[in-house]
Amino acid sequence: MLIEALLTMLALAAPHKAPAAMVAPLSAFAATPNPAYQPQARAVDNWRFESALALEMAPLAAIRRAFGAEAGEPARCVKLNNYWCIKSAGWNGEIAADSDGHVAFASAEEGAAVAALLLRRYYVNYGRRTARAIVERWAPAQCSLVFAPAVPRRPAPAVSPDSSSAKPRTLARMPPQRVAPMAIARRGIQNTLRSRWLAAYGRGGVNLKTARRPLARPVDLMPTPSIMAGVSELPARREKLAELIQPSPQTTLADLPPSPAPRPPPVGVSNCAGELARIATYAATIAQGVVGGANEDLALFTADGAPTENLAKVMANMAAVEIGPARPRDALIRIAVVQLRQLFEAPTKPGGGAAPTLPAHAGP
Repeated sequence: MLIEALLTMLALAAPHKAPAAMVAPLSAFAATPNPAYQPQARAVDNWRFESALALEMAPLAAIRRAFGAEAGEPARCVKLNNYWCIKSAGWNGEIAADSDGHVAFASAEEGAAVAALLLRRYYVNYGRRTARAIVERWAPAQCSLVFAPAVPRRPAPAVSPDSSSAKPRTLARMPPQRVAPMAIARRGIQNTLRSRWLAAYGRGGVNLKTARRPLARPVDLMPTPSIMAGVSELPARREKLAELIQPSPQTTLADLPPSPAPRPPPVGVSNCAGELARIATYAATIAQGVVGGANEDLALFTADGAPTENLAKVMANMAAVEIGPARPRDALIRIAVVQLRQLFEAPTKPGGGAAPTLPAHAGP
């Protein structure tokens, strides 16, 4: 209750306009001499003080943030003093990085300066001049389509035909074969008395050895109606009938042409529709109030590389997406733009000395 009463009194006594210390964060005083990254909390230990000064907040909300009495959890990059969610690449002011590679800056002012420098490289060095081109590199889509490699089939082991473990290699069946006698059983089947007599004389009682064979070719009968096929037809008709009733060759699985190998099922496929919609929305937000569309030139820098007024607008729009609904103060962004202009104008001034060394980076 005491803390709530003090906060209420401070809120009533606070002016409607932010003081000079809030307009220029870290210019009047510093929160922590040596800020440190806390891996368990995934935050820099001075993020509360930095966000209370650098983000647009009401006086009461800023006091609650500084004392840790806010009602909600801020965005992850707010705790890293990285309002543009820049990835680690050895930047100035970088003290650590979280598990996803986002930089933990020592102060919000250093994070804003790196964001302005990175946008200049995107626009001038990489030629990404539209909002869509910048977002596709700044926050690329996290989806991909990967097909599993086809697994080669192992050849069947060679098995000898006489082996007892031999198995058929295919499921194709052999066509049915008619069993035709190769010769007459001279001693009969099972060597019985009747079988031996039938083998010697035949069913008509005629001895096959002494029977007389016909002297002439049998004469074809005249065609007469009959229910028995093949008795009274001419040879031409019999041959035609034989062609009609001749069984067609049976088709087996082995005779069919081999089917094409099926395409392997996709593995690790994620839906890219949501990612493409996110990129389109992000690009439209960047271009809002700057140009007419996401595919138009943002005109962030002049021909000689000097920043324009559009740079501050684009930085504010990008931060609103990365840490929304929080927004950085205009003073924080303008300080970063002024530092960037001084960084590249210093070599051109007389007696300016050597060009300043830029930090290495690989892009977010």
